[in-house]
Amino acid sequence: MTKALTALTMEGMSASTVPGIATLKGAAASKVAKDCLQMPPGSGKTEQFVVAVAVGDATEAAELIDLLTVAKSRLSDDRKNRERLLKTLLPASRLTLSPALLEQVNRNAQAQADLADEFGLRSSAEVAKLAGSHASNPAALANRWRTEGKVFTVDVDGAQRFPGFQFSENGRPLPVVAEVLKVIGDRLTGWELALWFTSSSDWLGGELRPADVLDSDPELVVQAATALAGELLA
Repeated sequence: MTKALTALTMEGMSASTVPGIATLKGAAASKVAKDCLQMPPGSGKTEQFVVAVAVGDATEAAELIDLLTVAKSRLSDDRKNRERLLKTLLPASRLTLSPALLEQVNRNAQAQADLADEFGLRSSAEVAKLAGSHASNPAALANRWRTEGKVFTVDVDGAQRFPGFQFSENGRPLPVVAEVLKVIGDRLTGWELALWFTSSSDWLGGELRPADVLDSDPELVVQAATALAGELLA
């Protein structure tokens, strides 16, 4: 399958070809599915919808196929997995692969990676260690803080992780985070809230991020969160 799809995506490409995405349906999709794809038994004549991705070389094609295979498997598992992935990557109610949407997906993925690099995404055990806890169950402390509304988590491959900016140097939750969580409630997903904390805000002059002033100006962060909550309710 890899070789067939590699040939498909590379066919007719020249040095000036720009990698991109094309969708095929109807007769064109059926032909590609028949000639290039290993369809599961019992597929019959079910109408096919094929997404063709143009890439720079065979190595990139093979890597992309592996990635898409995993993603397709996760999306096909059940509705919960599919909705979780879409909520993580896509803006609400936008499920079509328009160029603008693809750009947003890329920005979201990069922002999540940047957040992880800068602040860390800690497991409950890591949170307990940072706080100096010696409890027999290291996950208990962080989970209790989460239940009490003092911190929040983001989903990372099905596991809950704690963005590091929520904690002081001694590993305790910053009080301002709890205040923000009270204001925002359940209006944002974990990743949406995390990216709000790490994105520039007009309330902070358009350059600073809430995460930058959690210690120095917590009241301003709460004001920014209150304004955001108002916008979400509008």
